[in-house]
Amino acid sequence: MMERACGGRLDALGPDGHRASMLTISGAPFEASVSGGRGKFTPAIRYITETATQETRFASRVAAQLASLRDLVAWLPNGDESVVEMLRSFVTTLYPDPSKVPAQHRSATWTGIVHHAAAPRHAARLKVYGGLKIVPGALDRLCNAWPGFAGLVTVPDHEKLISPVAAALEVDARGGVNHKIYLKARYDDVAVPMKLSRYFGHPAWELLSEFVRCGIDAADLHRHDWFVCCSRSASGTGFGLSLGSRKHTDLGDLVSELASRHHGSTYAVDALAEAAQSRGAAWRYSAVGLGFSTDHGIDKLNVYGTPTWSAAQATEA
Repeated sequence: MMERACGGRLDALGPDGHRASMLTISGAPFEASVSGGRGKFTPAIRYITETATQETRFASRVAAQLASLRDLVAWLPNGDESVVEMLRSFVTTLYPDPSKVPAQHRSATWTGIVHHAAAPRHAARLKVYGGLKIVPGALDRLCNAWPGFAGLVTVPDHEKLISPVAAALEVDARGGVNHKIYLKARYDDVAVPMKLSRYFGHPAWELLSEFVRCGIDAADLHRHDWFVCCSRSASGTGFGLSLGSRKHTDLGDLVSELASRHHGSTYAVDALAEAAQSRGAAWRYSAVGLGFSTDHGIDKLNVYGTPTWSAAQATEA
């Protein structure tokens, strides 16, 4: 499934020497992650990738990504043509006419996949991500076409520090659908933590506080890349806050502390690094995210990372 999702290519650079994908700092279209919470990790492998990354035209990438959906949906136990059409409709709502998208845009969609240990030959979840800043009016179109997205964004349109940047539609093994909107803090402004708490209330304050308890300097909170996830499914709404790594940031100590507190051990996060190292790759934690629920408070920890190979290693491979 991974090979189909990435089109068999994980090159970090495109044919013109630019980053092949905007998914990672290196340009490689692959990011792996583990999840868990409330003292245990989930026995599942999660990854995000992108197909057709050697295409330099946006419309060509969209066409290839739409074409790949049928094969990917088939890995879901209950995946059928209605799921294929739903995910395709999500993409075409974001990008009604890909041929008119300016040349500076390349990455159109990313694909998120989860394989659970209980059913390793199937996908437990399939998610399609798309950008909200590429074609004007994307968020309004989504909310009009998909009621599940309506009302998820509580930040006013005039807010300059925090804004919606991406959306995702996720389908699970039972056919359940989850709608997600992602927002990003745009500048290193000291007001960002306060704004996060103003717009997202106690959940944001509690998650920021947990990051501080686990090692982030409270005075430097605004110097990090913050991403908010607001979601809605049949079971209700959810809120998450992620800290993204910058080029020279080492999240290792933060990841270990958070994993010990929320996964019950560092077993799962260590396994990610060990898997990369066993294939001759360097491992880098790219982001760490916490989730909050009304019933349980902080109840989720997601840890993301990327393997990288040197140019010589990549050539040998």
